[in-house]
Amino acid sequence: MQKSGVLIMQHKERFKVATVQINSFLGEVEKNLERAVGYIRQAAEQGADIVLFPELYLQGYCAEQLLTETSETIPGPTSDIILKESKNHNIYVVIGMARKDIGYPHLVYNSALFTGPDGMTEYYDKIHLGTFHPYTEGVYFAPGNRIPVFNTRLGPMSIQICYDVFFPELTRTFAIKGALANLVISAGPDAFRDSWKVMLRARAIENALPTIYCNVVGKQKNFSFFGGSMVIDAVGGITGEAKYNEEDILYADVDISAAINIRQRSLLYRDRRIDLYQELISTK
Repeated sequence: MQKSGVLIMQHKERFKVATVQINSFLGEVEKNLERAVGYIRQAAEQGADIVLFPELYLQGYCAEQLLTETSETIPGPTSDIILKESKNHNIYVVIGMARKDIGYPHLVYNSALFTGPDGMTEYYDKIHLGTFHPYTEGVYFAPGNRIPVFNTRLGPMSIQICYDVFFPELTRTFAIKGALANLVISAGPDAFRDSWKVMLRARAIENALPTIYCNVVGKQKNFSFFGGSMVIDAVGGITGEAKYNEEDILYADVDISAAINIRQRSLLYRDRRIDLYQELISTK
């Protein structure tokens, strides 16, 4: 709905989220998809409005050359199956996958598929690719070039993938564009276990932005992922946390009305001094 050129987005006061913290079979999309379908149905039975799976879940983070070979377009065969589950079970789904661009130059992206019961089939491409030892994302993927906010019946939402969270400018941009919940999927290894809780809480507090985090767990080649998925409210409080170092499904409520109330009372956005922040964009 448009009014005076501004997009008016509806939202629920609260919704229930499920984070599916599991590992992947490397390069075996059909096997991973079959498992995901089971968890989507399970989450729906438990009353979840939205369910998240980790970064690159459908191929596995360490699938390497198989990431390119098994990448798919969106829409495509796998997204059609996920969309069908969304519609049949009245649930939104976010799931990590390698996305193939349909046109020249046929690039591949580290993406999050986002489907909804209303027929929505969207995606977010990871903008900041981890390409420093021992991470090789830039070898296989092109960086995303969109900062979309997705309008759902639960409310406007943003998606970030792992390393994106290290850049507060991106999260702030999502919030300014209207996001009321930030969905973060990740392949966070043990080496960054302590950092994640600090960063996610900081991004939530800075922007009065509830944050849902879903991480990989288990070993893939030389990587060990710690799990620790969590749900964080608009003041940085952890309202739900999954187990460490084992597969787990976390269910938690997200309070959107509280986030709006905090924004109205604390006036974080009014008190910004964008006239003094120009160096952020004028210097490299």
